Amino acid sequence: MNSKIIKNAVESTFNTFIDQKTRKREIVYMRSIYFKLCKELTHESLNKIGKQVNLHHATVLHGLKIFDNIIDNFWEKEMFNSYLHIRQKLEKRFAIHKRRGNPDTYYREKYRIALLQNKGLYNYTKECINKLEQMDYKYPNVLRKKLNNLIDNKNYKANTAQVG
Repeated sequence: MNSKIIKNAVESTFNTFIDQKTRKREIVYMRSIYFKLCKELTHESLNKIGKQVNLHHATVLHGLKIFDNIIDNFWEKEMFNSYLHIRQKLEKRFAIHKRRGNPDTYYREKYRIALLQNKGLYNYTKECINKLEQMDYKYPNVLRKKLNNLIDNKNYKANTAQVG
């Protein structure tokens, strides 16, 4: 699921383009529905969501506030019902699970594989240096020192401590 699919679903439901540059109430409400659906159903950044409709991340934040404050079951019932219909249609079509929990957990899981690959690369490099030392290579101490400097970096330690 991505913002382009959601944009197409919103545009087909309302039979209009939401990326047109206008401040008409109907278009603004349609865009806020699009922003809300993207925020709930994707893990895309606000900047990427906004780029689909040629807007900035600040406009996306404003659209989310419009949705929360105006488009609800009390003020704009028709728009809210359209939002529920589009969301239900997307969930059925793609069997999407709503983003849950802590964003730190999400990013930790997302980058866990990359961190494990880095750890494997570090261990492999360490083994290569040991083999070079056994073969009487001239500069294993220089290589070992550079490798240790990389590991002594505080940012690297903080990242690996969170994952482990």
